[in-house]
Amino acid sequence: MTTGNWWAAALRESVNSEKPLAVVCNGEALVLFRNEAGELCALEDRCPHRRVPLALGTVTPKGLQCGYHGWTFNGTTGMCTTIPNLREDERVPSRYGARAYRVAESHGFVHVWLGEGSPDDAPLPGADYQPRGSEFSGAAVANIAHDEYLAAMLDGPECLLEFGSVRMTDFFLGDPRLEAGRLVVDRGAVWRTRMLPPAFVIDHPLIVRTAVPLEGGTIRVDLLDADEAPLVSVSIASSANRRGTTSLCWRGFRHDTRVAGAPLRWHLARARARAPFRIHSMIDGAALAALLVAPSRDLAAARAARCAPLSEAA
Repeated sequence: MTTGNWWAAALRESVNSEKPLAVVCNGEALVLFRNEAGELCALEDRCPHRRVPLALGTVTPKGLQCGYHGWTFNGTTGMCTTIPNLREDERVPSRYGARAYRVAESHGFVHVWLGEGSPDDAPLPGADYQPRGSEFSGAAVANIAHDEYLAAMLDGPECLLEFGSVRMTDFFLGDPRLEAGRLVVDRGAVWRTRMLPPAFVIDHPLIVRTAVPLEGGTIRVDLLDADEAPLVSVSIASSANRRGTTSLCWRGFRHDTRVAGAPLRWHLARARARAPFRIHSMIDGAALAALLVAPSRDLAAARAARCAPLSEAA
């Protein structure tokens, strides 16, 4: 039996009642939409009739209608409510229903419960992400396997994202630590205007903090100054997609913190309301291969320790 978890599958604004949204979350093909009442719905993206993706269909007042033969499914229960060639007095067999998933909206993401167990007592992830001011968001599929994505986020996040005018170093500021179900790593960073290369910097004016969840959840990345005052915060939802790729969607914002020593380019980007970060979807394989395996070992150990009681009980 697989323990269930909440997974952030899409951005809140991407799911509407006009067009169904196809996503792959933790390896499962889903279709997300809002019904006539505005409620979030999540179904398996496969019509039980001819296995056609339901995301190719249409949202109607009665539910999600398959685009192939017009079968219509209730978004909250998955039950088939209409088959066009049945008489009005004929009952639709319950076995014709589509699989429905529990779904919830929180902190700008649409979360889907995947796996066994009940989500009733499970908190939704990302409660520590509290945006202020303008948000910058997006979604993509990255050309990297999900486990490798999480490992690179700890060992070398510069392969996966960048902050404007900032250069990350490979200097770790202390050992990895567990906080609220995430493995957290701090590394030094410098402004790109520094004359000395990062390897010769003793006092790093910036900190990049990456926090990777042990199960489900969202990745948290923060750019901090030397006093750990936040400058930029990013929340990244990641999960396994098909063929060794990773589904990504993210939200982030710039804090109001005044930054001493920041280059003119940083201040101009702020004045022009430009995004202070960039998430990569095309990952440089050579740069990834050059990363030393370091904090990601602790992630594997922490996951093994969490699963140990379940294995012993079995």
